[in-house]
Order: sequence, then C-alpha cells, then structure tokens
Amino acid sequence: MPQSQWTKLADRAAQAGGVQSPSPLMTLTYRSRSAGIMSATELRDLQRNSAARNRTEGITGIVLYDDQRFFQWLEGPPVAIARVFSSIRRDPRHTDIDAISVHSSQTRLFSQWDMKLSVNRQDLDTLLPLAPPLIVDPMAERLATLAIGTDADAARAVIRQAHEQLRSFKAVTEQLIEPAARHLGDLWSDDYCGEYDVAIGLCRLQAYMREVSIPTAPQIPADPLVVLVAPLPGEIHLLGASLGAEAIWQAGWETHVRFPQTEDALQKIVAADWFDAVDLSLSPAFTREHRLGHMEQIVSVVRQASRNPALIIVAGGRAFFDRTASSDDVGADASHATSAAVVESIEQARQQQRSV
Repeated sequence: MPQSQWTKLADRAAQAGGVQSPSPLMTLTYRSRSAGIMSATELRDLQRNSAARNRTEGITGIVLYDDQRFFQWLEGPPVAIARVFSSIRRDPRHTDIDAISVHSSQTRLFSQWDMKLSVNRQDLDTLLPLAPPLIVDPMAERLATLAIGTDADAARAVIRQAHEQLRSFKAVTEQLIEPAARHLGDLWSDDYCGEYDVAIGLCRLQAYMREVSIPTAPQIPADPLVVLVAPLPGEIHLLGASLGAEAIWQAGWETHVRFPQTEDALQKIVAADWFDAVDLSLSPAFTREHRLGHMEQIVSVVRQASRNPALIIVAGGRAFFDRTASSDDVGADASHATSAAVVESIEQARQQQRSV
C-alpha cells in the first residue's frame, strides 16, 4: 500500500502552504481496489479523463495506483465533490470503495494538479513496457550529484570526458546531460534535494555543456529553415530550450532563441516575424503533467498568431521522454524525447505536411 507515498505528497504540499480559497472547500480521501491489473494506456486514459472532469468541476487532487489499489485525494466545492464521488462509486473499474476522510477545508493542497497520477516505481516496468529504460547510467548519476554539489570542476570534467569520448553533441546530450537532468528530478522526487537544487543543477549542466559545444560554424543549407526555440511560458527550466537551440544551430538553420515569460509575450514574438517552425519545451527534469493542458492552449495560440499558415510546432521535455504525453496530446505536429532530436522531429513533421 502506498500510504507513505500518500502522506509524503500531502506533507510536502502542506509545507508549501497550499492555496487559500475564498469559497467553501471539501476534502475527500478514499481507497479502492482495481477490478483488474490496469495497463499503462488505461491508467493514462483514467488520469486524462479525470483531469478533464475535475477541471470542469473546479476539483483538484491526486490519485495513487499501487498493487491494484487506488488512493485518491479530491478537493473542491462540496456539491462538485459529492457529484464526482457519486460517479466514482458507480465506476466498474474498481471495487471495495472506502471513504477514509471527508472534511471541510480552507486550503487546497494540490491546486496545481487537476488530477496527478502517481504510480509505484516498482510497477513501472510492468505498466510501461514500451517506455525508455529506467536504469540511469552511472556517469549520468554521478554528474547529477556533482551538479548540485560544491565541486564544479569535477562536474565539468565528467562532461569534458564524455565529449572527448563521444565527439558528438547529440550523443553527449542523449547519453549524459539529459539522463543527468532526469536523475535530478528523481532525486527531488525522492526528497534527496530541493527544487532549488534541481534548478541550480540544471543551470550548471547548461553552462558546462556550452563550454564543450563544438565551436566551428555549421554548413548553411541554401534555404535554411527559420526556427523559434522557446520554453513554454512559465517554465523555469531552460536546459531543454538551450540544448534544442544548439542542435538546430548545428543543423545550419536560422535559430532564434527567446524566453517569453507570458503567453502574450510569446504571441507577440510569433506575430512579429516569420518562422518555419517553433520548438516549445517543458522541463527536462520533471514531467510537468499539470502543464500539458496549458501547452495545448499555447500551441493553439501560436498557430493563430503566426504569420506562417503552414507553421510547424514541435514539443519536447521529460513528459515526452516518459511517454506521459505525445504530440497529439498537446496539438503539436511532432514531439521529441530528447532535445538533440528536435531537428529530426521538425523534419518528420515537414514530411508529413508534404504528404497531405
């Protein structure tokens, strides 16, 4: 039973202070047993449908799945909670539904999530057989630890050593830098470091990787694409955008890197100049499930604002590496599991566009 994980998430949210609500709130927690072993697709559909329904009802919360058992925390208006729980009790996908706690509250603990799904890590290999391997390369694991430590030279040395051995920006990114970034996110998830440490570690990876990037100018094609690279507005982790921009520059394309803080700022950038493609990125360390709906909204805004009616939009970030999301989920033309693959994803989208 993932009771300790449940408690840990609630405690972490409580320590963050939650979000005060001007309206009456009800908090409901319950547990149940799955009618059968749920596949990755079924769990993903459950999370997506629950998030959409909760968004409509003004409900936030989390659901944990472990060993065919569910634990769920719901918070929102009392009438909406009653309506949703009535629907939950009729859902044939689970049985033995047992309400643990029902009480009024002044604070939302999980205001950032319409419905976060958390799966026991021991079950991931069974639930996600098609996902990338979860084993972290020892060098990437060491680099992550050094990136949040005090020995900057040691971290630089690891990256330099990998670059000397691999002699490829793409290989170093995919085999070392991004695995180290994901490991930083996992260290945070396991409470070995804080989110501030992760942000510092990612900044160091970005700076150290820049030091070993190939300094020679790439060959420029006769008609290079014009590509805008930007993190999703509000995304504080810029490593993915930085690595993506480097990959696009090395392809010889005209690369524009921007860091818009708001949706309006991004809209103005896209409306002001002609772009053949736009690369939007989420964190390379955290999955950011709660930002996927916003990403879909931003993709739509960018399309409407663009001067190019055939604009290609690709998306990246850990969510796409973990296969929590696909390009279809956010309305993009293609997605890339690693920043170094952004050029391939744009080319893929161009080919699909030509074949239509």
